[in-house]
Amino acid sequence: MNFDYPAKVISFNGYGPDNYIGTGTSGPDDPAFAKRILCEGDSWFSIGAIPSSNLLFPLRFEHGTLLVNLAQPGDTIKNMSSICSNPTLHQLIAEKNFSTKWDAIFISGGGNDLIDLADQIICTPSDGAGKHMLDYINAIELANMKLRVQHGFFKIAEMRDGTDNAVTPIVTHVYDYPTPRNAKAKFLGLKIAGPWLYPALKGNDVPEEFWISLTDYIFESLASALIELSYKIENFYVVSATRETLIRARLGTTGEDGDWLNEIHATASGYKKLADVISAEFVHILK
Repeated sequence: MNFDYPAKVISFNGYGPDNYIGTGTSGPDDPAFAKRILCEGDSWFSIGAIPSSNLLFPLRFEHGTLLVNLAQPGDTIKNMSSICSNPTLHQLIAEKNFSTKWDAIFISGGGNDLIDLADQIICTPSDGAGKHMLDYINAIELANMKLRVQHGFFKIAEMRDGTDNAVTPIVTHVYDYPTPRNAKAKFLGLKIAGPWLYPALKGNDVPEEFWISLTDYIFESLASALIELSYKIENFYVVSATRETLIRARLGTTGEDGDWLNEIHATASGYKKLADVISAEFVHILK
């Protein structure tokens, strides 16, 4: 396969060509690009972390491809799918006098829904329990998280259906397995965020011997929720080969380790590994 064209990534700034001076494009409908993909997501897609990198920049394609990015750090699929909190996504997909005909809608979603609920999913076991990893998981909260994520994707599919983008594929990815550790994220403006999993495990007195298996279990549950959607939503694709792509960070580390910049974000080289997997999938999706 020839991936001769690196992704051209721009943040959406309306449809006026003057709004894109200095970007090398005239906006979402720039005829210089054979393909255009609308991207919405969390901090795996957004710009703002230190050092600045994300999953979109290293993507490569068979043809010139423009990626129009709406992503925000910390965004959840619940917020992405709400017309009230995310009118731009609805406009770009569904509104006749505003939308673009997209070749794909690429979404990074579900990870923040999981980590926002980590302290509810991870729990203190009942009296007499605690010898098994599953004793520290609230199965009801985990099931609710999966339903919430699926509901968000259903809402995005509803935005698409019945519009000029009705047959446009929706593409998402599963997350590789993070290591729970006290490794904070730094963003532009010196904002510090996280960690996310580490305090939930510490706060519920989960034995460290269960940390990896428990984290893998809840992230695998999220992955299964996404994969199920490929059977429930028409033209919905899940890139699942991203699992076990990255070199895992070691327990107890507090900074960059393996292919991980912090607890839940990859390094630039880590994102490149994930992007190589996703680029190969897009070859078939964009045919």
